[in-house]
Amino acid sequence: MKRLELERFIDDGQSTLGRLRVIVGSTSMCEPLYTIERPWDDNRVKVSCIPAGTYELEPRRYNRGNYDAWVVMDVPDRSHILFHAANWSHDVLGCIGIGFGGASSANGLMVTNSRKAFAHFMDAMGGDPRAVLVIEEWGK
Repeated sequence: MKRLELERFIDDGQSTLGRLRVIVGSTSMCEPLYTIERPWDDNRVKVSCIPAGTYELEPRRYNRGNYDAWVVMDVPDRSHILFHAANWSHDVLGCIGIGFGGASSANGLMVTNSRKAFAHFMDAMGGDPRAVLVIEEWGK
């Protein structure tokens, strides 16, 4: 089973950036990726990132984008939390967007090359019906 490790390192009140590693055993399956999420807002539906913790993941179809994605299971009081392509926190309604780099712009924090990074992520996730996600806040 694959293990994803997401370490959040910036929350500026508008967006949350993190680094994501996809691991099998002790081997990283792809280069580190970056994530973009909404800021922490008491786990409120569609406006907050999810609490730090350990979650099971399952592949699902992202209906809004009409492509395959991965869903985070058993988030307290939440559902439909997906990993999907997104560059800005306003592109994710409580979900997790993936990019190749993190950046700060005049419009706030973002991740770069999201569609390519997401395709890279999906390739790394291929072959397993389930995975586990561990989310940690930076420095904790």
